[in-house]
Amino acid sequence: MSLTPLIVLGVLAIALCFAGIVEYQFHMRSLAAIPLRIHVNGTRGKSSVTRLIAAGLREAGIRTFAKTTGTAPRVIDAEGKDRIIHRLRLPSIGEQVRLMSYFAQEKPEAVVMECMAVQPQYQWIAEHKMVQSHIGVITNVRPDHMDEMGPTLTDVAYSLSNTIPVNGTLVTGYDQNDEILDQVAKNNESEFIKSDESTVSRDELQEFSYLEHP
Repeated sequence: MSLTPLIVLGVLAIALCFAGIVEYQFHMRSLAAIPLRIHVNGTRGKSSVTRLIAAGLREAGIRTFAKTTGTAPRVIDAEGKDRIIHRLRLPSIGEQVRLMSYFAQEKPEAVVMECMAVQPQYQWIAEHKMVQSHIGVITNVRPDHMDEMGPTLTDVAYSLSNTIPVNGTLVTGYDQNDEILDQVAKNNESEFIKSDESTVSRDELQEFSYLEHP
């Protein structure tokens, strides 16, 4: 048997490994250029919460970019303007890496990213390899995508907990079984903060030009 094909495969494997290392180093450089990174996950309301957080930061004078996902993914610039992401292929969490590089070039003070992963292992990769957030947000834990994250609500909670940051802060409004999120946050040495919807008044909600839930 000729060794030539094996040599070619070996060279290709080494080249791919080297390219991966270089890409990872560039990605770490991009992350270092973003002082505050916020990663939003949950069953419902991710896009709305991503927009609200980014809007609040912009209102506070913080140069903020955001990215929402879903059927019509968008980048929201520092002026609050939307730009539709036109995909030429199927969605991939690798999109987050490219966007982090783009955001880093815009010299942001904060970036808010909506988690686009569904399967538990990809949620872990999205947080711990791609976003490495300072603040993680889990909007809620509800029965959805049960084929990937189920079969029980407890399984969904554990799946979503994959995006809890290390040495950061987790903010959630989840009520049922939130001890799961609390324990994972402790394991990751992150602070656990449970938001209290009673602190949001009806008058404040009526200030929105559209229906918004606390």
